[in-house]
Amino acid sequence: MIDASRKRVFIADDSLFFRMRLGEILTDGGHAVTSAKDGRELIGNIANNSEGIDILILDLHMPDMDGFEVLQWIKDNGYGGKFPILVITSVYDPMEVIGRLKKLGVARLISKAYTPEHIIFMVNNVLYSDCVARGQKRFRVPVSIPVDFKVGERSLTGFILNISDNGIFLHTKEELLQGTLVRLVFALPHNERVMRMHGIVRWTTVNKAHNTLFCGSGVVFSEIEQEDQESIVNFVKTEAGKFGLE
Repeated sequence: MIDASRKRVFIADDSLFFRMRLGEILTDGGHAVTSAKDGRELIGNIANNSEGIDILILDLHMPDMDGFEVLQWIKDNGYGGKFPILVITSVYDPMEVIGRLKKLGVARLISKAYTPEHIIFMVNNVLYSDCVARGQKRFRVPVSIPVDFKVGERSLTGFILNISDNGIFLHTKEELLQGTLVRLVFALPHNERVMRMHGIVRWTTVNKAHNTLFCGSGVVFSEIEQEDQESIVNFVKTEAGKFGLE
């Protein structure tokens, strides 16, 4: 079950492989996903229901109507600023097109050589940038940290694939229902301190846990020592700085 706070992501890419791959990653990351196979289909969807899009992921290199033409159409037809746009490409050199894309209202440009952790991080950072604008400097950064966790008396293992100052994405095939209390034990990279804390499952991919590569649960910290909290805050701030998010 995914909670009601999930966002609506629209993917426009002429490659069925990338549409399916991105769709699976983002669905497993807690979002609702819709897609279009080309620019013409995309602008039809925007004209029909622009309010149903929380973020657009747009491939630049598409036949008939490419990403640049779509962006110009969005700008010319009054849809600029209706939703953030994240452009994805394997063709263009970012240094050559970044200025042009900014003028067309693009929030981010990323390569198709992404990892699941990276795409979730980038999408969530754009989607929840309003928190930063309100003074809540909360970032979620991609990691790969082994974690031991307990549910009741069961001892389990998994990986933390991203972390913020108030929670983690726990990569596991265990069927953790929303509201489940988990006890977490892990150490941050380059830090010998073993952290122990409690968390509550906020959303989960339980219905698809055995059929996807990117499965797990979003866990919010519910009980954490101050020293551990400070360590996580400092770690996230440092990692976010590496992405230019300070």
